[in-house]
Amino acid sequence: MFETIQDFIDSITAFEITIPMWLQIAIIVIVITALCVGGYFMQNFFDISYMRNGMSWFIFIAVLNLATILIIFIYYNQKTTTTIGPQGVKGKKGKMGKKGVSVTCSNCKNNLYIQATRKNNIICTLSTFTSDFKVISDNAKFFQNIIDNGTNIDYSSFVNGIILGQTDSSNSDSINKFKTLMTPSSIAYQLIQTINDSVTKASNKTYGTFRKPVGKLGNTSLGDTVYGGLEKFELNAFMVNGDIMYPSSHKKLVSFTSYDADTQVSDTYTIWRSIGQTITDNTGFKNSTETFNYFALGDICRIGTIEPELNITATIKETCLSPIPSSDLICVFIYVGALTFADETNNLDYTQSDTYLIQNKVANNIEMFSVWRTPLNTFITNCNNQSVIVNNSFIYNMYNNSYDALNEYGNISPEYKIKASKLLQSIHIPKIIIASIFCKHYDIEMRKEIVYYFNRYKTQVPEFKNINAVTASFGTLMTTITNTKKQYDDYNTNLILQANIELTGSKTIVYNESEERHLPSQLLKIYNSINDKLLTISILIENSNNLLDIVNIIFDSGIEARIAVDSDGIAEGGILLNEIQNIILVICKILMPPTQPAYMIKDECLGTFAIDKGREEIIREFTEQISIFNEFTDEIASDSKKYISVMPNIRQYETLMDSQIGQLCGHIDDYQTKIIDLNLEEFTSSRIKQLKLIYSQMNEYFTSLMGTV
Repeated sequence: MFETIQDFIDSITAFEITIPMWLQIAIIVIVITALCVGGYFMQNFFDISYMRNGMSWFIFIAVLNLATILIIFIYYNQKTTTTIGPQGVKGKKGKMGKKGVSVTCSNCKNNLYIQATRKNNIICTLSTFTSDFKVISDNAKFFQNIIDNGTNIDYSSFVNGIILGQTDSSNSDSINKFKTLMTPSSIAYQLIQTINDSVTKASNKTYGTFRKPVGKLGNTSLGDTVYGGLEKFELNAFMVNGDIMYPSSHKKLVSFTSYDADTQVSDTYTIWRSIGQTITDNTGFKNSTETFNYFALGDICRIGTIEPELNITATIKETCLSPIPSSDLICVFIYVGALTFADETNNLDYTQSDTYLIQNKVANNIEMFSVWRTPLNTFITNCNNQSVIVNNSFIYNMYNNSYDALNEYGNISPEYKIKASKLLQSIHIPKIIIASIFCKHYDIEMRKEIVYYFNRYKTQVPEFKNINAVTASFGTLMTTITNTKKQYDDYNTNLILQANIELTGSKTIVYNESEERHLPSQLLKIYNSINDKLLTISILIENSNNLLDIVNIIFDSGIEARIAVDSDGIAEGGILLNEIQNIILVICKILMPPTQPAYMIKDECLGTFAIDKGREEIIREFTEQISIFNEFTDEIASDSKKYISVMPNIRQYETLMDSQIGQLCGHIDDYQTKIIDLNLEEFTSSRIKQLKLIYSQMNEYFTSLMGTV
């Protein structure tokens, strides 16, 4: 009943009628007259009523208000009926509004359809064994065995034996072996092996594997997938169809050789980047012409050097993509192959320059790159030939001008400087590698100084005339200066003694200071500075432990050091790099994500289902823990004698871990195999979180237990 009454009242109040102005004026006049007449005839009642004052004031105020309204209505009625104002100036035409945001993806002719697949074909497996590095590996193991046996290495003997050439029969074999570790190619190989052991998924035997996803007919790959040597599982790859386009071409990034353990031969492979097309159409807002770029979501790897067919990968329209931060990329491995260096230290003519800041030529051909996994399990590559060194700081060059590492002023933000420092600090470098880097670096730097000043004062010092400073060894030059200095000191001493002898006899001889012989002061200053530096190299080796320490030693200002590639860079306070500084910077650049942006497909552009980014992140974190676990087990298996004392503890904790996993996932058929293969379709996100926790606890136990060995 109440609802019916409410509907009736709402209907009455919702009724609208337009009342003419003349009728409104008439109604007000009638009401004013009625109030005045009514008040007059009821004045006797007011005289005897206690409400007299209140009623009188009510009538007065009501009449006053109504009279005011009446005057306004009469004035308004006169203005609207008799007065028409002049036409105003025409306003400016408004601009067309911005295109609205679509609730669903209206930019595409068709939606995108994603299909996950675990099927793939192996393209190639990159073995860490390379015949080019066999001698280096053997000599590095020679020194590592000495260290493992508890024998301390006297690095000062390396400094004297290598830089100054002071060797004897007792250490000549060690010095010769150590010299093979000092070449730029050897340093690059050893450093990258160490970095892979520290921060990537590479194993001792293989860097990793490139694989080509295989899906249903009609679906196209977003790019190849990559696995580290420690990753013994299968990941979901994604195929796509719908509003896609084939690339216009493939850009060659790098060619490399891969050793096949079965055939015992090396084959050549090439990594390619798909270049998307640019499309112009008139399907934009109000038929406006719009231009769209299509981007690839991953690189591909193929055998040989011939450009692959265009229809093997798909590119996606830019409006369907969103860039992802570089921190979401995972470095799977860093590859180093045959390096061809041109060490032209002995071929430089220092007399042709007015400065000893001469840039040595470095690697002519560098097979060195890092591969990074994206959230869609494709990979993008950071190649040395894709990142150019510029006149700027070390840290700026290290980040390859990455778009998300720069602040509003175009400099590397403090946050990313801290990240880089922590990353370099986390990479522990063996002492033997540090020694080879420092010895080679100081050999180059000190030789540049001494050769320049040796040539500069060659005409002033007769003892220098018969020595070719360009071809002579550093030790020969230093020995020549030492012997000459001693010869001059002896000569000057004899002058003083001769003057004293003559003075005590019958003759009086005045000592002539101009007859003294001295080396030029600038040459002597450099000579003394080099000797002081030679005494500190072995101390620097002992006090350095990680890659950040190396950067801080060979670059005066560390990661803030200014790098110069031309005269403009030198004018800005930069330094020209020698071959060791160059290779360190190149490796640090490759250690960073590539400049190529990585993308994720927007959820609103998917026609079937959106990618569960939260679940994908949980799986990524779980994959990290699995990789760490595999790294520990791989290390234990490769050196079982070392860890034999803690094996009972490890087996006991593994049994506990298996029990916990069984209680959590025992209802899933063959759950152990599915966890190892990362076939997690039947596992809920909450269970994957618990599995990650179990594996992380096991990894922490491995770390603490194996650290005691």
